[in-house]
Amino acid sequence: MVRPSRERIQQLARELLDALSRSRAVTFLKDRDAVLQAIVHALTDELRREEERGDAARRRIGMLRNPPPKGTPEYEALLLKLVEEEYLREGVE
Repeated sequence: MVRPSRERIQQLARELLDALSRSRAVTFLKDRDAVLQAIVHALTDELRREEERGDAARRRIGMLRNPPPKGTPEYEALLLKLVEEEYLREGVE
């Protein structure tokens, strides 16, 4: 997975902030800059955790006696399954 640039994360955060500010169901308790920084932080943290989940899944594949070759459909399916298990281990569905 290619990690998005800092600029792209900030752009996504601004778009999310704009969408939230257009909603009548959302009221900001802090100023827009503080909310924007909180969104950027949340996105960055989740992307970091996503990388950690993928790394943990790849380590688990590497510990198998006969791991499938990288890039094969079997490897990709196993990687996806193990990443899902990492999500479940964290309590994220």
